[in-house]
Amino acid sequence: MSLGNHFRVFLCVVLMGVLVGYVFNAKKDVTDNVYIDTVKEGYLIDFADVKVRDAFNYAFTEPYWRYYKAKTGQHVVELSGDIVFLGQQGHAILQFIVSEDAKEFQLFASKFNDVVLNSQQKGTLVGMVYETWEMKQLAYQ
Repeated sequence: MSLGNHFRVFLCVVLMGVLVGYVFNAKKDVTDNVYIDTVKEGYLIDFADVKVRDAFNYAFTEPYWRYYKAKTGQHVVELSGDIVFLGQQGHAILQFIVSEDAKEFQLFASKFNDVVLNSQQKGTLVGMVYETWEMKQLAYQ
């Protein structure tokens, strides 16, 4: 093998190593931690009789919970999934801000089909989720 071929082989090995390192070190979503548990096991102010997990996991198709720390330093738990909202099937995303000590949280922002919901629309979406839960409970009685 000539020196040029040795160099090409060496370069290929280095590039493959970089690629493998990138794949194994790629940032993965955090889907299980204390901040997510705080939201799932908690209650929203107007719906203190049903855990967030129960209501949203029932109303959303394939709910996906993830955690990240925002650039502002806030702890954010995001819930996403498909849902029927105002008669339209679509994808919703809700973001909860969790306190540093993971004892309190509040619903911060929400989107439906990539449109940011205002306070009234956000309240309507949350109310609909809990109404769906209540109807399910009545159906089982």
